[in-house]
Amino acid sequence: MIKSNFPNSFLIYAGLLILVSACNQRVNQEDVEPVSTDISVLEKQIESRLRAYESYLKNGDSISLGEMYMENAEIIPSTVGRTNITNAFGSMIRDSITGSSFKTVALWGNDELLVEEGTGEWSHANGTVVGRGRYLLVWQKHNDEWKILRDTWFPDKND
Repeated sequence: MIKSNFPNSFLIYAGLLILVSACNQRVNQEDVEPVSTDISVLEKQIESRLRAYESYLKNGDSISLGEMYMENAEIIPSTVGRTNITNAFGSMIRDSITGSSFKTVALWGNDELLVEEGTGEWSHANGTVVGRGRYLLVWQKHNDEWKILRDTWFPDKND
């Protein structure tokens, strides 16, 4: 006599089907309260951080500049980690690049993660501009303070 595994197989397949369908259930939109983010408040916070950045550079404070970045931050494409970023700022400061001016063009995100698009320039201590361009920064809230997670710079073509 041949034994059938039909009851056991059926129970296994039925259990898998229930598990898969339970994982694919959508959350009822009425059960989720939208979180409202006041972007104007966030813009002011980022504006304040940009002014601090400019001040630290002007004062030659590479340590404070580095602290504006997350520990695992990157200046894309080649500077990874806060220590290396701090060292890069130290080199800029030793080359007398201590002037900067940044302006936010657009900001989007929420109260935990923001992307900022802006324009800016770098200059020597005597005011001679050494570079102008555009940038994208990804800001992340860490211990109630905005820190830079990713930083990119796109120099103007004539620089």
